[in-house]
Amino acid sequence: MLRLLTVHEWRLWKASPIVRLAIASFAIALLAASGLGATRAQRERATVAKFEQRAGSRSVSVPHVQPATGVIGNGASLPVRADVAANERGYLALLPPAPLSALAIGQGDVYPNYIKVTARSLDAVVSGDQIEHPLAVASGQFDAAFVVLFLYPLLIFAISFDLTATERDQGTLRMVLAQPVTIGQVVAGKMIVRVLKLLLPILLITIATAALLSPTDGSFWPRAMLWAATIIVYGAIWHGIALLVNARGLSAPANALILAGIWLLFAVVGPSCVNLLIAVRYPMPSRVEAAVQARAATQDATVQGSRQLGQFLQDHPTSGNVGRDGMRQFALLQAQRDQRVADRLQAVEATFDAQLEKQRQLASWLSLLSPTMIAQGLLLDIAGTSSVRFDRFRAEASSFQRQWRSYFEPRVLDAATLTPEEYAAAPSFAYVDEPFSVTLRRVRAPMIVMALAGGALIFAGFRGYRGYAL
Repeated sequence: MLRLLTVHEWRLWKASPIVRLAIASFAIALLAASGLGATRAQRERATVAKFEQRAGSRSVSVPHVQPATGVIGNGASLPVRADVAANERGYLALLPPAPLSALAIGQGDVYPNYIKVTARSLDAVVSGDQIEHPLAVASGQFDAAFVVLFLYPLLIFAISFDLTATERDQGTLRMVLAQPVTIGQVVAGKMIVRVLKLLLPILLITIATAALLSPTDGSFWPRAMLWAATIIVYGAIWHGIALLVNARGLSAPANALILAGIWLLFAVVGPSCVNLLIAVRYPMPSRVEAAVQARAATQDATVQGSRQLGQFLQDHPTSGNVGRDGMRQFALLQAQRDQRVADRLQAVEATFDAQLEKQRQLASWLSLLSPTMIAQGLLLDIAGTSSVRFDRFRAEASSFQRQWRSYFEPRVLDAATLTPEEYAAAPSFAYVDEPFSVTLRRVRAPMIVMALAGGALIFAGFRGYRGYAL
């Protein structure tokens, strides 16, 4: 009997032009969001490949970064001074696009996907030079994750606010229940159709777009399956809320008004209030303010080191009377100045990072107040565009910077000139993503919480229909 009720409801929906229009609009939004995300991911992938190709040609000539464009080009032929290769030219550590970056941009428009590594230090987060349009950063990117998080629950409420209210008021529900069916079976048939009508497009379009327009690796399909599971449990929560409201026996307009208020509370107002509370409790200095603090913190060290270098140059006005030992002394003075600057800058960054960590910890607890915030964290983590991946990238770049410094520092202090073979033998960087099992362990607990919440709401909704007034 449940099968017959489901087929009947499916045919009714299939014949409704309003339903077809709503589903078509939803599918178009998903296609547009997925296509835009895939285009952005392809553009980032092409940029990374170009950087890697040019960086691989350093055995022939020394690459350098053009200040105006940030593009790596071919510089002067080797040999080259060790201090120039280690610091002025340095090395660009690149972060390739995430496995599912076509579906969720996440923090990709905030954090840089490259870091310049020198023997002195890393380019600081507070002084990174990645450019994003300010309006895009302020409003966020339109991607598949946005459609899932905000439009998907809104559409669930739009098609579920009138499960039985109108039929009850018109008397047709009594006629249906005169047959050998229960109210629970009738509601279950309606819910199954609504779940499938929305769930199938959102899963097929997002995963198919990412698979067709983005190169897949060994972790793509496990992540895609986890992405699908997150959408299912997230949708279960909103379907459960709609079912619970319908079971109260109110009119269809009253149900629509209540569900709209719930959507605004959990998807819009709640996250905004949480963000405001976090900003008030742990205010984060802006990048401009942090850059000013970093400049002020390093000014004294720079002035002191430059004074020593100036005295040295005054004592040795021409390079002819410096000699090998003099060049080594000059390199040592430079290294001491750079170390003072790096220490001061690291102190500013440590304060910045500590405040950011406090914000993240508070956000992780407050996110339990909204299913949208929980789902957002899950989707970004699964897609590989959360702050976790960028923190890992910075940690790996920091480890590489120590290798780069240990390789070049003895040669810089020796005022050496590199041969082509020595420069080609310098360390190289390749980012390695964390194993999928690590991501799975991290998202397992919030996924279970959402699944339990969705199951409890659906159970409470069906239980509420036991006393439904006809």
